[in-house]
Amino acid sequence: MVIFVAGLVGVGKSSIAKLLADKLRIPYYSVDDVKKIIYPQDPEFEQNIREGIPFKEETRLKVFQKVVADFSQLAEKHRHLVVDETLHLRRPRQVLFDAARTYFGGYVIVWVRADEAAIQKRLVSKNRKDHILKNPLKMYRSFVKEFENFDETHIICENNGSLEETTESLLSLIRNLASL
Repeated sequence: MVIFVAGLVGVGKSSIAKLLADKLRIPYYSVDDVKKIIYPQDPEFEQNIREGIPFKEETRLKVFQKVVADFSQLAEKHRHLVVDETLHLRRPRQVLFDAARTYFGGYVIVWVRADEAAIQKRLVSKNRKDHILKNPLKMYRSFVKEFENFDETHIICENNGSLEETTESLLSLIRNLASL
């Protein structure tokens, strides 16, 4: 199955996803790596990145089509995968969910949340090296406005404290769900 570690910008989803993948000994897949290739092809790339404007659905779908192609290849070698992505919009995320079912047999969603203060602290931190966003706080606020609720059941993960404690609390739930 695919374990989607999802959440808005700054909640710590990438850190949790990497740690989960490491502890479960399964591959980690970063959708941000695909975005770094596809997003610069968008004519509005510089403006969107500079001003914290979310990319058009058309551009997001190009990213997700590449992810789907990668899923088909990864499924040949791996039974499970940890993926981090915001998943804040219904239509684009459905593309990923369908691919997870097709290539991995299913998925689980871990929705990561954090207090506004923790998010702001993370987003103004200089430790966000190699991140595509130049104004992550503005993008976070844009995503909050755009967010569309999930129709499916998901695990809620509060990430306001220690990353290790947060990840450990998820491990037993996920191991039970996936028999990992």
